[in-house]
Amino acid sequence: MQKSKTGDEPNRSVFIKISVVVVFVSLMLGFIVYFEQGRPNLRLITLQTMAQSFASSVNNAHWQWQREGRPAIVMLSTFTPRLDDPKTLVETYKHPIFMSDVGWPKAESTAKGCEQIWNMVLNTPLEIEGFRVIGEFYDGVKLSGNNLDSRCRYRLSTGPYFEYKVFTGEVLKVQR
Repeated sequence: MQKSKTGDEPNRSVFIKISVVVVFVSLMLGFIVYFEQGRPNLRLITLQTMAQSFASSVNNAHWQWQREGRPAIVMLSTFTPRLDDPKTLVETYKHPIFMSDVGWPKAESTAKGCEQIWNMVLNTPLEIEGFRVIGEFYDGVKLSGNNLDSRCRYRLSTGPYFEYKVFTGEVLKVQR
């Protein structure tokens, strides 16, 4: 009888060690999943911010186009506060925006044209947090039979995107 108890002792020790490892690994996986779910999607937040800036710049260009008598090109200016006097704004740069006959930023009706619109309106590279933003053109005639539905879609390789309706100037919210 004594031999049987000592024979079971190593098996029980191995079982306890395996059980401890399994519990520890399960807890670690649980913590990893919990913390990953709580972390904000920074690319989504950044794309939403870019969409808001895009919409603001498009509207500014449209109203400037109206104010200047509907020219083919408007010069959009960017201002920043002075370091020594935050209440005083200083023009940091100007960039041209080509306008359509109805007063919205325009370019050729291709993916390259959508990239040009991004560059004109935002004056930033097509990039978010090191990831390339892809500009795609969707012809409204092919989508719905209406040319006014033509749009540029700005997206990351996977996930969220926002759209700019080329002929109406409407910026559609970020979609997931």
